[in-house]
Amino acid sequence: MDEFREHARLSEAVPDGWTPAGEDGVSAAVHRILDRLAEAAVAQTPFRRALVSLYEQPLQQPAGTTRVVACASRGLSEEEQALVRSRVKEGCEVSGGRFSPEFLLEGSYFIRERGLSRDSGWCLESRRRFLRPGGWQRHDLLLTPICAAQGYIGAISVDDPRDGALPDKARLRALEQLARLGATYLSGEAAPKEKDSPGREALFSALAEHCMAGLLVTSGDRVEYANRRVVEMFGYSKEELQVMHPWRQLIHPEDRQLLVQEDTQRRGVRARAVRKDGSLVWVLVRSYVLDLEGQSAHLVDLWDISEQVETEGALKQKALRDPLTGLFNRHYFEESIRAELKRAQRYGRPFTLVVADLKGFKRVNDHRGHAKGDEVLQAIAGVLKASLRESDWLVRYGGDEFLVVLPETAYPVDIVLQRLQAAVEDWSGEHLPDIPLSVDVGWATWTPGCGRSIRDLLGAADAQMYEAKRADNSP
Repeated sequence: MDEFREHARLSEAVPDGWTPAGEDGVSAAVHRILDRLAEAAVAQTPFRRALVSLYEQPLQQPAGTTRVVACASRGLSEEEQALVRSRVKEGCEVSGGRFSPEFLLEGSYFIRERGLSRDSGWCLESRRRFLRPGGWQRHDLLLTPICAAQGYIGAISVDDPRDGALPDKARLRALEQLARLGATYLSGEAAPKEKDSPGREALFSALAEHCMAGLLVTSGDRVEYANRRVVEMFGYSKEELQVMHPWRQLIHPEDRQLLVQEDTQRRGVRARAVRKDGSLVWVLVRSYVLDLEGQSAHLVDLWDISEQVETEGALKQKALRDPLTGLFNRHYFEESIRAELKRAQRYGRPFTLVVADLKGFKRVNDHRGHAKGDEVLQAIAGVLKASLRESDWLVRYGGDEFLVVLPETAYPVDIVLQRLQAAVEDWSGEHLPDIPLSVDVGWATWTPGCGRSIRDLLGAADAQMYEAKRADNSP
């Protein structure tokens, strides 16, 4: 268990003097702890950037200053990381003013926009422009202090929330739990090290049981140890986990191969895990080699990142959807049509691309106003979608122009086009009898061996649609 104990080498008492000698004098173990805290802050909260700092002397709030002697980060650009390293090397000072009672929020400090002068400690400006009303602003900063008996020995600084929302209790609670865990680890690493301590293993067990991450110690295919968080995360008892063989059946079959990647130790890998009830949870998995009573084993930590993955998925969907109609947008089409073409080429199956332009729509905007025009576009989008198969794509390409992708569809497509035109005309006759609407359409089909590119298909479909327009307008 030597390497296992080394992972959590701690002391129950905070030393009287907190005096790291500087960045060069900070132990590798301390740097690892800072790095893990930064990683966890990003993995367990919606914030995309985190900077964890360690102070030379405990800082009293709001008076006093101290120097940052070590730090770790996640989500910073290379330029920002270089700036942080430079500031640490130059002996960057931070002021207790950042922990002023006016900023206090639960156990953290939320500094709105320019509420903190730039010389009171570094404040990295977010690269994003937040537009959510009443939400996070570019200069906002959330600080969670790492507290020891003598004062604040460091801080977890986060910004750039994925959803642009202000801090809530759940986010603060997660950060404050990390700060408490970090304080225990950092205080122990700063204390004089005894050669061995009978209580050290017990202390690690106590910390492991209250850790926010799921922890497993595995030997071969079996679980030797599982903490309480693993039990909560997966719904298995510790006894059930210890007889599970192999333990990797906790991971979804399609993702198990990810666990053998080199990044499993260095950065971790994302994988789907399977709970006892069959439901899925997204986890960040990291694995470390250790010695277990003379035998090779692994320490595996599992962070529940389901909320993060869900948020990322929602934001990705939002970026690929037209906000007015809810249909896929032009960006989605341009990203996905290449994959459709490759699939068609691989399996030798055709697909048809349809361009549809809403005829008469300009009169709606001119006579009823743009608000009514938006309502009509929303309704027509629903009408078109209801007239297609579930496997077909409907895209708002821009303005009143739509694209339809018909996978595995070739000649003839007249029936599909007639159905679309009839659906729009029927809706218009019922809801806009004084402004008749219809659709002009053009189409082009890709078939195996035709050699046509997506641009060729769009050009041919456009040309056919405008030919139909000219025919309709001819005397």
